[in-house]
Amino acid sequence: MSGESDDYEVGYKRPPERTRWKKGQSGNPRRRNLSPPEGTVATIDRLLLAPVQITVNGEPKKATALEAIVFQLLQKAMAGSARAGRALLKYQEFASQNLEKKLELTFVDSDYTRALAAQARSDDDA
Repeated sequence: MSGESDDYEVGYKRPPERTRWKKGQSGNPRRRNLSPPEGTVATIDRLLLAPVQITVNGEPKKATALEAIVFQLLQKAMAGSARAGRALLKYQEFASQNLEKKLELTFVDSDYTRALAAQARSDDDA
């Protein structure tokens, strides 16, 4: 056995040391992406929340892309652009409708829920 130590036995599940992966060597040399592609909503969220550099009153400022878009719409609306004003109102209406988190609970009448309600009442009495 040239190049291998004499005390190492080659066999089942014991490949020769010269054919093993080297330290730092990838077992996937083509680098196939096994993870699924990012969804559309996740991509939009990531891009809108990405930090960008904007200039406000001559000073550079960091803000999210969404803040920069709304700021630019506001500037154009104040300059007299009716189209920017309508877009800004639509964004404002959407934000006000989705401001509060709505949670809806539906209780199903079953033996389990009746027993759970009875147990809760007995715990309150104690």
